[in-house]
Amino acid sequence: METTQKSSLLKIHLYLGAAAGFIYAFFAWGIDAFQLAAAHVSMPWLKFAIAILPILAIFTLVGWLNTKISHMVLCMLLWMVLATGLSYLISLFSFQFNAEILRSTHPEVSTYINYITPTGISSRRFVIIVMTNILFMIGGVLFDTASQSYFSASGTIGWLIPVLLCLALFGGAGYVADSNANAELRTQLVNVDEQLEEVSQLDLGNLSERDQRLVRRFTKLDVDLAGPRKLVIGSFDDSFSQVNMLINFDGTWVNCLALNGHVGNCEMLE
Repeated sequence: METTQKSSLLKIHLYLGAAAGFIYAFFAWGIDAFQLAAAHVSMPWLKFAIAILPILAIFTLVGWLNTKISHMVLCMLLWMVLATGLSYLISLFSFQFNAEILRSTHPEVSTYINYITPTGISSRRFVIIVMTNILFMIGGVLFDTASQSYFSASGTIGWLIPVLLCLALFGGAGYVADSNANAELRTQLVNVDEQLEEVSQLDLGNLSERDQRLVRRFTKLDVDLAGPRKLVIGSFDDSFSQVNMLINFDGTWVNCLALNGHVGNCEMLE
């Protein structure tokens, strides 16, 4: 009977570990992908696609190790190691790996794609490390509680609530990753796309002063603003507030400088 329970506990740990990994990845990169897709961003699911399999594998492995390690302190250290390691992987998935693939899939603008800002990324990584360690330590405690509740709870609600609380903490850690690695650049992309959409819908014969200023940023471009477009982050500063935005208008590339989401100078790329 004890062997059967240990086998069942191992399966629960594996499933719960995979579920925690998926929730973490979804909040870290999945929600970002949905918003990027709505903003006409090129390859919006790239970061999520890069991260999902390694994240699932890592979390499932940690779930398996939790079955083998019975000491609470060692389990806590295991979750802390995972939290710290993931904090470094986040920058690889969101920046270095992402940039490498974008350069290979957009060779015509590859020289303009550069995601290396050591100071900006390092400062955000510190916040991610601290917050993720806190959430993972609590989540690690609830991980065992949620697993054991399957055997001790009297009904479905009794074991489902600890599982949901556990997953919520890993989702919160994913949200921390998104807020520090993706959110500011995503806001820039969304704002630029909204400005392009607004300009494409304007009646150029009847413009307010504010609309005239907005239109002047794009009128020198020999492109169809109402046509298909795809946006790509080219480069950014340490604060993520100044971004060079690459925009593909049906085969014609444009480089726009955006400051806090507001388009400044735009020029055609040859």
